[in-house]
Amino acid sequence: MKKFLLAPIFLSAMLFSCKPTSPVTELTSFDQYPVYEGKDLGLTYSPAKSVFKLWSPAAEAAKVHIYETALGGEPTMSRDMTKGDQGVWEASFDENIKARYYAFQIQHKGQWLEEAADPYAKAVGVNGKRAMVIELHETNPEGWENDRKPALAGFNDIIIYELHVRDLSIHPDSGIKNKGKYLGFTETGAKSPEGEATGIDHIKDLGVTHVHLLPVYDFCR
Repeated sequence: MKKFLLAPIFLSAMLFSCKPTSPVTELTSFDQYPVYEGKDLGLTYSPAKSVFKLWSPAAEAAKVHIYETALGGEPTMSRDMTKGDQGVWEASFDENIKARYYAFQIQHKGQWLEEAADPYAKAVGVNGKRAMVIELHETNPEGWENDRKPALAGFNDIIIYELHVRDLSIHPDSGIKNKGKYLGFTETGAKSPEGEATGIDHIKDLGVTHVHLLPVYDFCR
């Protein structure tokens, strides 16, 4: 199965066990898929307990695997997931598993599919192969709670410019020291060999008010 097959196909065929744990209804149309209204899919973490939920109505069985590393190695723990209402599978660990990695696996049409990262993950490991258990607020930079976005009189005043982090500064003549990096956005006063403004100064000169960063981490290849 290729990595780019995401919901609903990916999620509907992504879990595991040797035998189905509950009767399986053959779904012939996406219109037949149950709708889950909850807001707790993925991982709900606390030091005392971590609850994993996965929406996969077409799965015959499902498991969650816990790893010590982002790549390679064998699971240190694995747990069968129990199928509940609206096609949601659930498993929990009554211990602190922070800073470990996890992946889901499902059985579909009698076969176990490849493991896959949590589509609701808030953090992932190397190349997005596995999700990571984190306490999200601990990742906030210093002063994060005081951050305020610039005032906006109206949404129709927005002028958006899309780009990749790398593309802003990677050119040899960009005049930017931190080429292809986030820090390239912080450099002002950069000039091309012809003396033209480059980097963020050039974007501001265009009249742009907002920059939309295209995917900055994982890409499906």
